[in-house]
Formats: sequence, C-alpha cells, structure tokens
Amino acid sequence: MNINDLELFILVAEQGSFAKAAESLNTRRALVSRRIAELEKQLGASLFTRTTRAMSLTPSGELYLEQVAPLLKQLKNASFVFKNRYNEVQGRVRIGLLPFADKMLDQQIASFVHSYPQVQLDITVITGGFKDIARLGLDLVIDINQPRDSQFTSKTLLNFERKIYASPSYLEKSSVIETLEDLQYQSSLGFRGANGLVEEKWNFQQATITAHHKVICSDYNTLYNLCLGGAGITLLPEIIVHKAVENKLLVNVLPELSAGFSDLNLIYPYDANLSHATKVLIEHLSNPA
Repeated sequence: MNINDLELFILVAEQGSFAKAAESLNTRRALVSRRIAELEKQLGASLFTRTTRAMSLTPSGELYLEQVAPLLKQLKNASFVFKNRYNEVQGRVRIGLLPFADKMLDQQIASFVHSYPQVQLDITVITGGFKDIARLGLDLVIDINQPRDSQFTSKTLLNFERKIYASPSYLEKSSVIETLEDLQYQSSLGFRGANGLVEEKWNFQQATITAHHKVICSDYNTLYNLCLGGAGITLLPEIIVHKAVENKLLVNVLPELSAGFSDLNLIYPYDANLSHATKVLIEHLSNPA
C-alpha cells in the first residue's frame, strides 16, 4: 500500500472531486482517477460514488477515511519528531582509531555520518590506545586492549579472528604449504604491537611455530597491502580480508589454523562530561542495526 495514494485519497475526499485534487497537485485528472482506481482494486471495494454532476464517498469510503486519516496524521507527526531529534545532534566528536579499525567499522561509521549530518567526526590514527585520549584530547578511542584503569569505560564492539593469508602470486612462487611445519620455510610478514614487541612466534591452537619475518610492521593495513602485493604470508584479522578472499585476491592458507580471537573495544573516560553527539555515536557503534 503506497502512502502517497492514501494521502491522495484523503485529498480527493476533502476536495470532493478528482479535478480539484489534480489542480491542487498540479497534475492531470486522469492520473488521479487511475491511482484511486488502483487503490480501490487493492482494497476490493469502491471508495467513491461517481456521477456526471457530483462525487461522494461510499459507505466503505467513509469508513476507510475514518480509519486512515488519523493514522496518517500520527505517521507524519512521528516523522517530524524523529527528523527533529536527529537534527538536534550536532557538534564534533574526536575519535582515535587503530590503523586497521577503519576496515572493521567502515559501514557503521558511514551509517552514522548519513544519519547525523550535523556531526563532524574528527578521526586520528593512534598507536597508544586509550592512553592517547588524554594526550591527544580525544573523546573516545577504538582499541584492542582493555584498560585496567577504573577511570575508563570499555565496550566490546566486535570479536575478530586472525588466520594466515597469502596472495595467489606469492603461492605460485613459494614452496608448497601443506602442513604447519611448512610455514617455517616461508617469507612471513610480522606484526609489532603497540608495546614495541615483535610477534616472533605464531601461536595456533594446534602448536606454536617460529616465524622468519622478512618484513616487520606495526600496522595491519600495511601488512594487508604487502600481503596483497605478494611480499609474503601473514596473520591478519579475518574481518578486514574477507572481501579480498571473496574476490580471490588473497587465499586463506591452512584454513584449519587459527591464531585465536581478539576484541575491538570502544573506550572513553568513565566520568567524562560527554557531549550529546559523543553519546549518540557511542550508542550507534555499540548497537549496530
């Protein structure tokens, strides 16, 4: 049922003729008549009695008008309140994102931007996690570490798994990878954490191996791009590579292996005087549609 057709039905009932309704809408009488006829067909009942001199509501039309008019008024009021509620949210929110978090939250952030056009998101790429809130004057950060400090509130946004990936071009040139032991003879791309420590060993549920890193990087985005380019194999969060895997740009090597799960957390000061825009963003990211 088209809401525009219901509004047209009410207008015709108020004007008392198709011609007057068409004139007020700056459209053709025939178009108004056809849309009303389609509405009657959907309802299975005549809404108007048509004569050469006048037009009036049928008993079914009067009953339908009585039911529909207040419902449409309520719908318009709800839309007005909803629209104004969103328009009230304005200002700037300063966010700290880990270098790879944008790939995990791109859809949620895009949804927020479209829903709250008067809010400006000021995004800074961080390496110090929640400690950067005070240092950089941020409202909140997205981090994989959980703060032990009671001054911070933390909410888990999502859980991601790390697995081994390589490009088809790398696999064509490398030795065959069929077992866990074969990984030790590959060119690996290693990750350096925010604490400065390099992930020298890859810990899987089945076993732990020592990886021989040809490249070390503290940014998953860079590891992702180097992996795409065929520089070597690496551990990456599944959530940021699934599109590349679907498009056959990357391959999940030994898919039975998992380096475990980690959380992506939204962190902000516990007693901070958060702006309305910041509170709405926190709610939006914490409860994705």
